[in-house]
Amino acid sequence: MNKQAKENARGSKEWLQKVVDELCSQVERGEHPSLSLLLQELINAIMVRERERFLSQTSGEQANGFYPRNLHLTLGKLRLKVPRVRLSHSFRPAILPPRWKRVDKDYEELLIAMLANGYSRAQMERALKRLGLPFSEEALAEAQALIREHLDFYQTQPLKADLFAVLIDAYHAKMRTEERKIQEISLFVALGIDLEGNKGILGFWVCRGRENKAFWAEVLQDLINRGLHRVLIFVTDDFKGIDEVIRKLFPYADHQLCQIHLRRNLKRHLSREGYRQARWFLQRVRQAQDREEGEHCFEELCQVVAEEKPRWAKELRDKAASYLAFLEYPEEVRSHIYSTNPVESLNSGIEVMRIHLGGYFPSQNSLEVNLFVQIVNWQDSWSRRPVPTIRAVSYKLHQLFALRYELDREEEIMLHKI
Repeated sequence: MNKQAKENARGSKEWLQKVVDELCSQVERGEHPSLSLLLQELINAIMVRERERFLSQTSGEQANGFYPRNLHLTLGKLRLKVPRVRLSHSFRPAILPPRWKRVDKDYEELLIAMLANGYSRAQMERALKRLGLPFSEEALAEAQALIREHLDFYQTQPLKADLFAVLIDAYHAKMRTEERKIQEISLFVALGIDLEGNKGILGFWVCRGRENKAFWAEVLQDLINRGLHRVLIFVTDDFKGIDEVIRKLFPYADHQLCQIHLRRNLKRHLSREGYRQARWFLQRVRQAQDREEGEHCFEELCQVVAEEKPRWAKELRDKAASYLAFLEYPEEVRSHIYSTNPVESLNSGIEVMRIHLGGYFPSQNSLEVNLFVQIVNWQDSWSRRPVPTIRAVSYKLHQLFALRYELDREEEIMLHKI
């Protein structure tokens, strides 16, 4: 062993003895030995050794003291002393995480989970204190920035050009505005199902006040800008202005109005006996073998409504085609497109978030961050299992798609040639 190696070995033993003495002192004082201290001193020693090697290989360079840096781990905060050199900007201890990173993955995920569950800053600080963990404004800001970065990417990521169905449903809630006033909002979530039965959340939009044609034009144009071009069927509630926008931007798509929302309206506006009869005919519509049988049952429903609400019955007759559009598709997939139920099931998770936050969302950012984390969880479970009944008739759906879009496209080309 040469002289330098002996000095290094002696220095390592002295460092280790110093750390052990400090841990023993903690025990003598009745304290629990801190593993974070051991790790802290180990990282500091490694960084010093890295600088020594760098200086030995770089002529004219000198050590230039240290600068402090905190690193938050789940076992505690490390107070590191990062060695510097005088001239070169290329030296940086390799053991350090990236320059912007101040927390380890577990600590980061814990903060993100707290954000997702609506914890306030004070609640986070108390919870971390109970766990014996440090609270860092810097780490919290980084966790929020990380979520926001992924959320911004999610809201602009490209979509599939062709989809079997797009389902849009609303969730009504309250949110505190920038002026600290409580405002009624509508949160619209769009779910897409492709021709192989794979589901995914296409996006979500917050509408302050009542939706209108301009709002729907903005929503659907956003989907188009991100790559969506051809859809077989849209499924929505009877939102004001949406039908006109769908027909303008997706002229070959069917528009199915949600029958579950219709059933709720029947119950709300009809007498008990009237509702009982109307519900029976609505069930017959869903069970119809073909469009002709469905039209007959829907007319029977309208006659029941006309006895109590003649004006409403006329509106239902005018929209009959939209309530019966699902009957143009294979029987195996009809249960997935006669209502917005697949999206409504997501609303229960949003409702839990709202209640946990005190009955309203404290800000739009809080709403978006909370919802995005929920969406990630939903996407993770959906990605592993396409809808079996849709996947089973994928070939039929592709045929419908080709008949509607490919032939129409050929006709357009022929007309341009003429």
